[in-house]
Amino acid sequence: MTTEEESTRTVRDATLDVLRQLGMTTVFSNPSHTEMKLFEYWPEDEFRFVMGLQEASVVGMADGYAQGTGEPALVLINGGPGLGNAMGSVYTAAAAKTPMVILGGQQARKMLLGDPFLVAKDATQLPKPYIKWAGEPGRPQDVPALIAQAYQIAKQAPQGPVFVAVPEDDWVRPADPEPVRIPEVTAAVVPDPQALQTIADALNGAERPGIVAGGPVDAQGARGDLIALAEKLNARVWGAPVWARGAFPENHPLFAGVLPPIPELINERLGAQHDVVVVLGGPAFTLFTAWDLFSTAPADLDKTPRPTLRDDVRFLHVTDNPQDAAATLANASFVAPPGAVVKGLVPLVEERERVDLAPVREPVPVPEPSTPLSQAYLFQILSQELPDNAALFEELPIARADFHEQIPLGADHGYFATASGALGFPFAGAVGYALARPDRRAVVVVGEGSAQYTLHALWTAAQHQLPVTFVIPDNSGYLSLKYYLQDQKSWQKGWDLSGVDMAQLARGFGVRGERVETPEGLRESLRSALTADGPVLLDVVVADPGLFRL
Repeated sequence: MTTEEESTRTVRDATLDVLRQLGMTTVFSNPSHTEMKLFEYWPEDEFRFVMGLQEASVVGMADGYAQGTGEPALVLINGGPGLGNAMGSVYTAAAAKTPMVILGGQQARKMLLGDPFLVAKDATQLPKPYIKWAGEPGRPQDVPALIAQAYQIAKQAPQGPVFVAVPEDDWVRPADPEPVRIPEVTAAVVPDPQALQTIADALNGAERPGIVAGGPVDAQGARGDLIALAEKLNARVWGAPVWARGAFPENHPLFAGVLPPIPELINERLGAQHDVVVVLGGPAFTLFTAWDLFSTAPADLDKTPRPTLRDDVRFLHVTDNPQDAAATLANASFVAPPGAVVKGLVPLVEERERVDLAPVREPVPVPEPSTPLSQAYLFQILSQELPDNAALFEELPIARADFHEQIPLGADHGYFATASGALGFPFAGAVGYALARPDRRAVVVVGEGSAQYTLHALWTAAQHQLPVTFVIPDNSGYLSLKYYLQDQKSWQKGWDLSGVDMAQLARGFGVRGERVETPEGLRESLRSALTADGPVLLDVVVADPGLFRL
């Protein structure tokens, strides 16, 4: 580099160098004026720009991309109203512990004394507390190093989204003459050998061991090891109450089902089967769940005791989040990556005789074709047509039981759902995942109500011709509202979505859309949608399923 080139080197140039070194060459964005200077002289041959039409979809797509790659995703949006639009998706990414670096555009430094257009007031405060860390540069030259620091923080356990506010004019300021040195950071959280032995001893000494598996087991690459562990112990495996990522094949004979998010039912199901239970990465063994409010009369809320786990079962909890460990209801908690713990336990547990365990789940009735279709029938036919390695993204708060009963996902399938109570992740997450893993078909199964939250992701799927199939079980309503408020007729206008035509909306965004109203042709429509070169949306009219089951 010549002396003249060094003197004209900008913060933007230095930042792009840092992003190259970190491998963050895909950027998800809906840019506003405050971010534009980063994109001047954009190196299109080295960086992939993924445009989203609304910030909630942008962050949701980045979430799916990071879960597909296992590395932090890069997001660039306005740090004020843009970040405000995205906060529901940031909330979900934080719950999923998704590593992500969000760069929020800020107005130019010289304007910050006033109240300029698109300003981000107290920029680092807006995303809190739903991020791991937030920072803003003290001087323009600090931007590249601050982004490198943010990347390392996002990637370390417990992973999560981080935020950096960057004033608009920082990008074109002169860079420091010395390049940013990026250290190699080794994770500090590893399983303690004594902790592994304690857990192994508990499992070996149990008469009826059980395992509760959470999403981190799969995210940390230990799904195959968990299968080996369960088979060696001949132990049932339950899905954690917030089953946001499939950690164990649902068609395996040792899979007992997904636990409901209600402490009383968790106690009932686990206590009837086990004397020792090891919880691997499941977050829902802490305090109350939202469902307590649905199951308790308002007059009795103050009388409801803090939930506890039963005394005749020994619960051991493994998590890489110290805060979850501190709040656990288990007898003991171990702060360590659940995936590494699973890998470490396999050689330590004693192999047991393989005996068939009595089935825990009731036999699933075979649904029959009807008009309108039942959701169970739609899911049964979808299961029969799924590609062997499809990655499924599901958001069916009312129909989740039918989904898991009729679509028992195998060892080669991926399964992703929202890790929080916020809606919208699967629709956008599948698009980001398809950008990361174009070798797999992403299949979205989301109600027409949930689809509205990140509907804009359809446009991005069309622009990149991504292998995504959107299947909408369309029951014309927000059923959670309907069932909770069905006695109040004035609320019908709040849950009645009979005027929404998802197929037409998809076509408006450039995605092939088809409406299916009868069982005739359903199989062929699914087969075509699952093998198409680009994205396809099927709007499948289904009957109201009735009250949800757990």
